[in-house]
Amino acid sequence: MSEILLSTSIIPESSVEFTATLIIAGLSVVLGILALLIAVVKIYGLIVTKSQGVVMRKSKKNKAMAQEFQVTDTPAPAIAQQTAPVAAGVSEEIVAAISAAVYMMEGEGAVISAIAPAAPAAPVRAQRPNPITRRNPWATAAITENTRPF
Repeated sequence: MSEILLSTSIIPESSVEFTATLIIAGLSVVLGILALLIAVVKIYGLIVTKSQGVVMRKSKKNKAMAQEFQVTDTPAPAIAQQTAPVAAGVSEEIVAAISAAVYMMEGEGAVISAIAPAAPAAPVRAQRPNPITRRNPWATAAITENTRPF
């Protein structure tokens, strides 16, 4: 193998000037590219900020126009009092909360047919203990593989 190395005419330069020049050139290229990337990101940020500013100004203008055309002197239309049959034991606060929730979800045309307390929940079955006392070896291997530190 030494015969192959000796037969080539390329001799690496190991002078201090060449090494210093190479290091300075490498650092210059890296820092120059980094400065270029920083400039590109800053310009992109300015573009995005300006475009968001235009959107915010448009939304403020739309809100101002909506307030300008909003009529505040006319009273709200009267809503007919409709009461749903309420079961005994349901307080007025609960009826008000349910009515408000239905109104918010369905709008003015919503109709509540009745309000009654919830039926008692079905009894929960007791869980049987796991008859397998040892973990499956394949499951153990999977847990070990997936939780092993990097």
